[in-house]
Amino acid sequence: MFDYNIEDAQRILKSFDSADLRLENHVLDNWFERDVDFNYIFDCLTDKILLSISKTSENRFKLIYPHENSKTMDLYIVIEIDDFEKITVITAYSFSSARRQRENERR
Repeated sequence: MFDYNIEDAQRILKSFDSADLRLENHVLDNWFERDVDFNYIFDCLTDKILLSISKTSENRFKLIYPHENSKTMDLYIVIEIDDFEKITVITAYSFSSARRQRENERR
């Protein structure tokens, strides 16, 4: 299995075909209680400005985008990239943007 780095993930995100995007069952099972719009996830991955990216494990990345409806929240999208550069959304959830801002201040 190929182990992608952050630069690889950014390149793959810029060029992937959204028709090939897969959603893990976890996202589908929790979408209602987390109030995550699937269309907005697609929009983020294809059109929105990425606020932050970090590698969480082998071929798994945490992406942070602006929240669709709230200026005080961010949308976290965890993706996994397979050997064929196909992207699977593992989970998506909202979290306070203050967390990201504090993390940026520490750097």
